[in-house]
Amino acid sequence: MKKILLSSAAIALLAGAASAEVTWSGDAEIGYNDDFEDGFYYDAGLYVNLSQELNNGWTASAKLDIDLESGDDDTFSMGTVDSSDWVLSLSNDMFTLSFGDVDTAYASFKGVSTLYDNDLFAPADAADDYEGYFSGGADATGGLLVTAEYAGLSIAASSILVDQDVFDGTVTPATDKTNGEFHYSQVALGYDFGMFNAGLLYAEDVAFDASGIASAAAVTATEEDMIALNLGAIFAGADFNLTYMDYSDVATGFGIDVSYPVGPVTLGAYYVSYDFDDSTVTEDDAYGVSVDYSDGPITVAAYYEEVLGEAEYAIEGAYDFGSGLVVTAGYIDGDDDGSTGAFGNDNDFAAYVVAEYDLGGGASFLASYADANSVAAESTDDIDTGVGGYELNSGATLALSFKF
Repeated sequence: MKKILLSSAAIALLAGAASAEVTWSGDAEIGYNDDFEDGFYYDAGLYVNLSQELNNGWTASAKLDIDLESGDDDTFSMGTVDSSDWVLSLSNDMFTLSFGDVDTAYASFKGVSTLYDNDLFAPADAADDYEGYFSGGADATGGLLVTAEYAGLSIAASSILVDQDVFDGTVTPATDKTNGEFHYSQVALGYDFGMFNAGLLYAEDVAFDASGIASAAAVTATEEDMIALNLGAIFAGADFNLTYMDYSDVATGFGIDVSYPVGPVTLGAYYVSYDFDDSTVTEDDAYGVSVDYSDGPITVAAYYEEVLGEAEYAIEGAYDFGSGLVVTAGYIDGDDDGSTGAFGNDNDFAAYVVAEYDLGGGASFLASYADANSVAAESTDDIDTGVGGYELNSGATLALSFKF
């Protein structure tokens, strides 16, 4: 009788599991680099996606990202699996509630993004980089995102779960203590109506001052917020955006950008004007132009911009030989990595060439050389290219990668 009951329970368990969907995937790369990695290196990832249909049209899903990477002591480890490596979601045709490594609401806001570039203003920090919101050692253990879409209206609201345990001192006032609390809240609204679209962004920024941590002094917190309004339109194929921003006690600004396709060419330009509360800031505008060309095997992209007196430019191109081989080359002067200072200082300069050969079945072989001419770029494995979407190591690299 016990065996019958156990068998019945096993059948019921398997029946429940059969209604769920579980998929596994992964990737791996082994390579050699003579600069950043200084020899052979190895990286791999394991990805798990789970999905289960619930009653009344709801679906529960989860995904987990586990990384295997080479360590500084020539060993390999699975690294740390925490909330930055997973997402849990509950959704239906209209709403989605997600927790973990999620985008902020800012990621869904349409507007002149240079107004609130993450080198300038914390509330608009990169969508997945929660660590970028904090100074003095505070940590983020995940984000909460709620999105909804209905009849052209879109809503996104996000908040970040803060872990303040890393501080040795106390947080004052006591009400500012943030163990397991949500901060950095954002709300973005969007509405499309015909050839026009409109958007509203509100972002709350809590800035922690941890200057006294070494002496276990008090940690204080200040709150600021940002409001941005955007109006976009499409006329005769041209895409226009006009945006106004007010970041309390820091700056106000307005910006306009336009893009226009002409056959295989897309032209772009933007202009932003700031009014900073800080009288020591002497530069108060930003502008840029870009051109992109794509036709057959040839892709070319170039841009020039000047943000608060700091100039950046790049010219890149790729040629697809049609036999699985693609060669990409370019020069990048500033790619927003390694920025420092109150308003950023792009120091990542590199000339590069990449040859990638598709081996089929998700496998490829890559040979690259990136001539980084700055300390910031030489110390990173993340020299981003605009064409091809590569993240290159400084120096010469040979790598064999697989996707499963």
